[in-house]
Amino acid sequence: MTTRREFLIRLTTAPGIIASGSIANGSEDVADETGKLHHPGKVKSIIFYYCYGGPAQGHTFDPPARTIDKSLHPFRFKHCGKSGIEISEVFPRLQTVADDLCLVRSGYGAKATHNEGGQYIFTGSSTLGASLGAWMQFGLGSRNPSLPAFTMLTGRVDGDNWALSDGAVHGGARAIGAGGLPPSLQAQIVNDLKKPIDNLNPRYENTNQKWWLGQLHKWNQHFSQRHPDAPELLSRSESFETARKMQSAAPDAFNLSSELQHKGNRSRYGLDELATRSTGTKLLLARRLVERGVRFVLVPSMRVPNQEGGSVDWDTHTPTSVRGGIPNLARACDQPLAGLIADLKDRGLFEQTLVIWGGEMGRGGNGFMNHNGNAFTWWMAGGGVPGGTTYGATDELGMTAVEKPIHVRDLHATILWMCGLDHRKLKHNGTGLDDTCVVAHELVG
Repeated sequence: MTTRREFLIRLTTAPGIIASGSIANGSEDVADETGKLHHPGKVKSIIFYYCYGGPAQGHTFDPPARTIDKSLHPFRFKHCGKSGIEISEVFPRLQTVADDLCLVRSGYGAKATHNEGGQYIFTGSSTLGASLGAWMQFGLGSRNPSLPAFTMLTGRVDGDNWALSDGAVHGGARAIGAGGLPPSLQAQIVNDLKKPIDNLNPRYENTNQKWWLGQLHKWNQHFSQRHPDAPELLSRSESFETARKMQSAAPDAFNLSSELQHKGNRSRYGLDELATRSTGTKLLLARRLVERGVRFVLVPSMRVPNQEGGSVDWDTHTPTSVRGGIPNLARACDQPLAGLIADLKDRGLFEQTLVIWGGEMGRGGNGFMNHNGNAFTWWMAGGGVPGGTTYGATDELGMTAVEKPIHVRDLHATILWMCGLDHRKLKHNGTGLDDTCVVAHELVG
């Protein structure tokens, strides 16, 4: 007779079950702790394009009224769309969708060091907090338990020798972790677009897998009846079942073959241009994932060539990195993001999907070269936010948020409110968000 211990040892030879189980464990069960929506919310999914290094607001979406050294501000701004909001010339495609963008120009409270800043911008904590994606998943639950509800896409497509990194987040695992929430709510990282999730192919026939899972569930159920203080056993058993479902759902969700053959998609996302190929592919994949119910998709920017030599990310400290780097950094995401907005509209997903662009801090000092936690710009589109608008303002040099300043944690509370979640009511084993956060209702559609 096979004992439970022997059975579990044998089960480890089926890595398609074990490795995948933990990434989707209990997302629907966790949501039951918070109940239904706290109020009507439009946002069902979020796609966050994260600018690794902290983009300079004065070179992108917040033109300073006055500059000390004009040579350090080589980019002109243009009044765009019917709204006339000002956007830098490095984003010609995003200029065409200006009336869909809400520019939040008064962010503050970021940490002015990269790793701490990356962790803080996603979790609102300098120690160990749950990320925005984890909180969203915790509050709303999973719309598709066969796919990871919180996913980070970091890879490059085959043949892309223009992008010089896969993309990452400052702060590492803590920035995209679950903090005090169940570990299953942390992000699933995808860095191989051809093989997005390891160990999905079962070693044995599907019928055998079902039998194994059924046996495991029975044994765990008997054990739980004798040990009522260990309910996590049944949860683990259910997570194995979720992993089995992923074996059929994930390959379909990540299969872009039909999408890549569509000329409209290739043009819309910039898939035929080397500079936009990887970012466009990941944003196209992000659309497929939210279309299938994934809650939060994070797409970090990549390191790119500097037109004046070397390579660069959004951490632009020198005039050379500004002049040679920012145009290429913007080029990598400009067409794909504009294409994503158009695609979401065509598919009827724009009102329920919030698109966010931003980094872990802003820039300050001469020429916006130095790290700055007192002012940063994010923009949002979709999800009911008021398009063609600006929220808040910085001082005349663009270095400090002075009008309608909105703290990092207030941004989180506002975004969760858009999802129908009141941050004050999201609690798990004594863990919660800062109750003093203020929701910026002007940003909520």
